[in-house]
Amino acid sequence: MVQLKMGNSIRTVGLLNAPGVRHGVPFHHQLGRDGFIHLSERELKITRGESWSEKWTMSYTLGPSTSILSFTRSGKGKGATGLFIKLLSVIPEQNGKFSRYGYELDVETVPNSDALVRTRSSNHVVASCSPATFEHGKQIHEGRITETDLYLFGTEDIRGLTVLKKRKNMNEKEPHAVTLAHYFAYSSFAYSSCINHISRNRTEVSLSVIVKIGATNGHLDITVEGPEQHPAPTLRYLIVEAMRTKIWKRTLCPHCANLYRHRHSVPVAQRHDNSYVMFQELFFISHENQDLEAYFMPTLCQLVSSSS
Repeated sequence: MVQLKMGNSIRTVGLLNAPGVRHGVPFHHQLGRDGFIHLSERELKITRGESWSEKWTMSYTLGPSTSILSFTRSGKGKGATGLFIKLLSVIPEQNGKFSRYGYELDVETVPNSDALVRTRSSNHVVASCSPATFEHGKQIHEGRITETDLYLFGTEDIRGLTVLKKRKNMNEKEPHAVTLAHYFAYSSFAYSSCINHISRNRTEVSLSVIVKIGATNGHLDITVEGPEQHPAPTLRYLIVEAMRTKIWKRTLCPHCANLYRHRHSVPVAQRHDNSYVMFQELFFISHENQDLEAYFMPTLCQLVSSSS
């Protein structure tokens, strides 16, 4: 995982923790034989009047599919007041054609406010076979509102999920915290093949990128975490649960929940319905005993089919 605090230097941990990763310098990381990640060189533009913009691009290829995620931060003087995020995923279909799924998020500070941001988002789909699915969720708790927009796209082999989560107080029109999460899961087998024996030679690569946005003293505070690698079945489970409940949190992924539990050594606040508990037990047991894969994968497919 590479974690970037925009406005400061890049700090790399996890997946991209390598000597070659430096702020503003291109970097290439191989993910086995079927995937790779590429970070572009930083593009810095300065205009008259101390206005500036900074852009960098992250692309990741998983099997035959590619996602391109670009960030453009802009401002005047020392602080950033605008952020534009553009996401494009290109996925092959069974008919030999390619579908394109795009998403854009524009964030800016609110005048006369130290802690609020204004967001505008849009999406577009050019699909030959597989349409995109959209869901919206809203929760109110103790005077605070959480709104979640979910954008699911892809095929049986390649799944993508983009989530926009906004938090605001009841008496405020604009949010004070925004999170954009992008998940991309690739497997060399489809859900329909789960009734048969699953080969041990299957290929699975899954990644996530999470962008946290807020404002401090009238300037944007932006943190980019990722790409982080996950076991493909755990991300597929997260996608199913998020679309079913219209609620997103990163610990819906059993892999992330387990990491959080070990890092903090405290119980994780989770939804403990039967399907989640069953999935966690099967996931961790299967990693201790790989012979249970033939039982584990059909169970995951039953969860997927029952939630669709």
